[in-house]
Amino acid sequence: MSTTTPIFTNLPISLGNDNFLHIIEIESISAALGDLINDKIRLITEGNTSTDLAVVKKRLYDYLQKKKGSTIEMGAVAEFMIHVYLNHKGFKQEFLFYNLEERSIKKGFDGYYTINKEEWILESKSGNNSVPGNTHPSKFAEAYADLEKKVKDVDGNNPWRNAYNHACHVDVQSADDIRKNLKILADDFDNNIYTKIENLNIIPASTLFLEGIWNAANQGELESQLHASLASKAFKGVNILCINKKSIELLEVFLNS
Repeated sequence: MSTTTPIFTNLPISLGNDNFLHIIEIESISAALGDLINDKIRLITEGNTSTDLAVVKKRLYDYLQKKKGSTIEMGAVAEFMIHVYLNHKGFKQEFLFYNLEERSIKKGFDGYYTINKEEWILESKSGNNSVPGNTHPSKFAEAYADLEKKVKDVDGNNPWRNAYNHACHVDVQSADDIRKNLKILADDFDNNIYTKIENLNIIPASTLFLEGIWNAANQGELESQLHASLASKAFKGVNILCINKKSIELLEVFLNS
């Protein structure tokens, strides 16, 4: 019997009908989590490349330092750790963390994943827990609302086109059927034919940064609140991610160590 300590200690909580709540608690970057980040950081940021690990880590560290103190820094740290977790859980990343045209994080959906021949779209929301109103249920609601807007063309941008461009990148190595499906969705969107959110698998993600003071999540309360909230939401399938992270700096210190 293995005695290895799991990297993420909380098991996914079933919400029924193959839908799940994932409560992820990151009080520190343990040796095991650090190894996982080192193993996945190339794939997350650059795809199937052989860039030296130190160079990949420095690139992300430098980017975060340039955005220090901004909501962009917070969002990028939150998204990166979500990508680490989902890769660890077997989701295949069909995109790159960075925008293809410039040295910034990607536009459109925050993530486009596949697992077991199903496609999933990610929307990430984050904030400091000290700000009034910042809770996991409120960030879940924000993430869901943004997904609704993006697939309905509220902002005038085509998120499927962006996802298609990422999937076509040589280092992403998306399967032909994934690219073909995204091309159809992108073309439909341009022709004012919008995919309904009730036909999509979604991953609304909430990250709360605890500003250096650790506070574990109340799992029972979260499960009850989010389970109740799903009654008014439409989707094909859902994986809700709720992440408590001790500080923004945890990742940056690791990248620079």
